[in-house]
Amino acid sequence: MKRVIFALVAALVAGFVCAQETPAYTPSENPFQGDYAITIGQPVVLRVDVVGVRLDDVTVTPIGEVRSGEKVKCEVTIAGANTAAKKAELTVVLLLEDGAGNGLERVSLDSFKVKSGKQLRERQRLPIEAATLTGAKRVYVFVQVSF
Repeated sequence: MKRVIFALVAALVAGFVCAQETPAYTPSENPFQGDYAITIGQPVVLRVDVVGVRLDDVTVTPIGEVRSGEKVKCEVTIAGANTAAKKAELTVVLLLEDGAGNGLERVSLDSFKVKSGKQLRERQRLPIEAATLTGAKRVYVFVQVSF
């Protein structure tokens, strides 16, 4: 009876540990290209692995008030990690679109580097039109990784 109880407890512990693991990353071609729904100020979950660079999410957040007819300073953040054996350089472009897929604005981040084995949390401040922020429903994400 003790063996049965021990086996049951071991199975429950193993199941609990497996349930705590983070979701898997989907392997992707380099460059990565994907189309996602977007809510300004909320992370867009990517969960892709581009040749060893794991991309968790991208977020576009206005800094201050969004006033019609003006450009708004925004913080664009991309998070993830470089699990590749070498330092990687990333080029990131976001194409913000309305609900019908019409392009509103292209947002290009300056290229940046991430050391091997390091977490990635790149933040850049860029101006984006207020009309783009209020009308954006989709984002086309382009990320190229170079070594």
